[in-house]
Amino acid sequence: MDTQISQIFDKTIIKEEEYIFIKPLCDFFKIDTEYQVIKIKNDPVLANCYGKNSNKMMFGDNYPRFSLDKKGFVRWIQIINPNIVAADLRASFVIYQEFIFDYLYGNAEEQMMIAKLNSRLQEMKSQYSILGNEIRITQRNLFDALNKRFQYSLPFGQPDKTAIGPTL
Repeated sequence: MDTQISQIFDKTIIKEEEYIFIKPLCDFFKIDTEYQVIKIKNDPVLANCYGKNSNKMMFGDNYPRFSLDKKGFVRWIQIINPNIVAADLRASFVIYQEFIFDYLYGNAEEQMMIAKLNSRLQEMKSQYSILGNEIRITQRNLFDALNKRFQYSLPFGQPDKTAIGPTL
């Protein structure tokens, strides 16, 4: 993904918990925020995806502003007609529409690669555990074998009664 688009994402996607504010995107692409709120409220899917949150750090006040959850935000971006975006930003907006899902949810190929790597790691950890046990057993057997070879066993205990000599 282009660094310019990545910078645009960073400027336009401001989150508060699981919700994303629509105002930064509208301001950046010079879209009428109030009209977009009306469109969102009238959309049968988006009508269940919005909320109002405040962010004093972003906006400088605690006034609740319109926001959408991730699913709603992606849908909303896709239904915006690029012709309502300022002409000089239109091309960037079309690219934004193309990459918004990957930005919020991660690229599908990356997800598959991560899943494969995680699966391989788990398999290797399992093999490592099995090999670790085999190494400990082999080390113990080697230690026992070396002890028997280099140490003499002398019989201690009851004296042999058949032995010659005086008994006490």
